[in-house]
Amino acid sequence: LERRYGEFIPIYTIQSINLFGCLIMPPIVGALTTGTEDFQIVMPGLWIMACSPIFIALLPNVFGACVWQLVLTIGEVLWSPRQDSWTASLAPTGMEGLFFAVGSARSILGPLGDVVMGAMNEKYNTNCLDCRDQYGHFCQNLSNSNGTLQCVSIQESCGLFPSALGDDTVPTCPTTCLECPTWEPTDPSAFWYLLTLFSILSPLSVWVFLPFLRGGRDRNDGCYGVLRMSKRRLLGICGAKNDARSSYDHVRAHESFDSEFVVSDDRPGVSTELEFA
Repeated sequence: LERRYGEFIPIYTIQSINLFGCLIMPPIVGALTTGTEDFQIVMPGLWIMACSPIFIALLPNVFGACVWQLVLTIGEVLWSPRQDSWTASLAPTGMEGLFFAVGSARSILGPLGDVVMGAMNEKYNTNCLDCRDQYGHFCQNLSNSNGTLQCVSIQESCGLFPSALGDDTVPTCPTTCLECPTWEPTDPSAFWYLLTLFSILSPLSVWVFLPFLRGGRDRNDGCYGVLRMSKRRLLGICGAKNDARSSYDHVRAHESFDSEFVVSDDRPGVSTELEFA
């Protein structure tokens, strides 16, 4: 946005939509979805978040960026807390921390994602270094030094001379890359379309392995249900609950049965204890 609309674009205000949304909305969403199976919330949340870049692809401006952040935030507050809930449901008692650490291992790929995003941004939304100073500010201010007009930034002189569109036009300095005479136009929407396409792979991959992630099937049942296809399986792409009993409920029941129960007889003169293990 800053390359196309200048330095006065409220970039951090737009980004704060996600920050404040993730701060305020999770308790509300949690209260409204209490008692709902985890993946019934996770799958819609993943789809909403994955499709959010399409808004800035269609509207590559400030309004489109705000809509993108809003939709992305709605998707994130749906799936992210439920992922933690699902991770906790898998962990044996006392090992929740280890499971949460493994579940957060995806953050290791964060720097790689930054490199890829930077390369794509430079390809589809090129910078205009000729019209900026060494600090990255646009040389947008017109200065008259010793009778010579030149473009300067808020910190230094850029050695850039203003251009006039005609004899009757006041010389101007570039405030965006679009106004830079040496800048080559690119199509930023192509970048966001590609990002949307790659983002959709995430909910699709979760749907492919959804029967395994939900549990309730064994290896001989179509490879944990992954290779089985039915109407309910197809509806799972939107989070529809399957008919199989969750194997994690079975694990919980087994752990509960293995717990020690002591029954005592309080009758006078009788001392009897039955212990089940």
